[in-house]
Amino acid sequence: MKATYNIYIIALLSGAVLLGLELLASRLLAPFFGNSIYVWGAIISVFLLSLSLGYFLGGKVADKLPSFNTLGRIIVVTAVFTLLIPFLTKPLCYSILTLQLDVRIAVLSACLGVFLIPSILMGMVSPYIIKLSAEKLENIGQTAGNVYAVSTLGSISGAILVSFFLIPAIGSKAIIFLCTGTLLVAAGLCFVTERALKNS
Repeated sequence: MKATYNIYIIALLSGAVLLGLELLASRLLAPFFGNSIYVWGAIISVFLLSLSLGYFLGGKVADKLPSFNTLGRIIVVTAVFTLLIPFLTKPLCYSILTLQLDVRIAVLSACLGVFLIPSILMGMVSPYIIKLSAEKLENIGQTAGNVYAVSTLGSISGAILVSFFLIPAIGSKAIIFLCTGTLLVAAGLCFVTERALKNS
């Protein structure tokens, strides 16, 4: 039962971080490319592409290495790439601007360079959790529904927290650090759950 609760907490936290980063992306890219429809189109497209790739890769890795420790390591790597975001954004965007590309290509390139990898890694979490929590084949539909419902609730919470409270209160870089810490908490829960299952 404890493992089940931990699974849903991990899904909630990862969902919150993902949507928080998606909203924060516009703030990070705006100084270089403005806040036009091109920026939002690039952000939404890159995050959806990342999720598609993450779901695909997460399912494949989960089938080969189904353990909470492996999931925890994936989330730790995600935290590292998330932490790098504010340090990569400025030099990458300046480099892209010097190429004098069409603004649509420029902002899409910047978004891919900054957010593709951490978003793919976060996309791997949900199918991985479904694999670990599905006890019987006949229950997999309900398990998947529960995981995606909780993850979506996390995304709603992340969107509200970041846009309504955190951006006005603490700024972009501090939010990145908070997202990194949240991911490390989720990874810690994975390691604790693995240990608890082995000792049970």
